[in-house]
Amino acid sequence: MSHNPYVQKVDSLCPVALRMHQTHLHAPSHQTWGVVTCDICGEQFVLSFNRIHLTWTNAEDCAKLFEALLAEDHFNKRAHSDSYDIPD
Repeated sequence: MSHNPYVQKVDSLCPVALRMHQTHLHAPSHQTWGVVTCDICGEQFVLSFNRIHLTWTNAEDCAKLFEALLAEDHFNKRAHSDSYDIPD
C-alpha cells in the first residue's frame, strides 16, 4: 500500500513556487527549475514550470520576480505562503 502525504495538487499553467519541506502541496505537472531562498528569512522554495504549458520566461527572470514577491511579503509583514503562482 502506497502512502501519499499530499493533500492538494497545484495545477497552475504558469510557473509556481512551493515551500520546501511541506508535505501537503505538490505540483505533479511541473518540472523543477531550482530552489530560491528568501534573502531576508532564509525560507526555501522550489521553483518550477508547467511541462505541458510552457512559459515565455526563463528560470533566472522568474526567480527575480519571485524574490520580489518574497520581499513584498516581509515589507507588508505577511507570512510566506506555501505556494505562489508566478505570472509569466
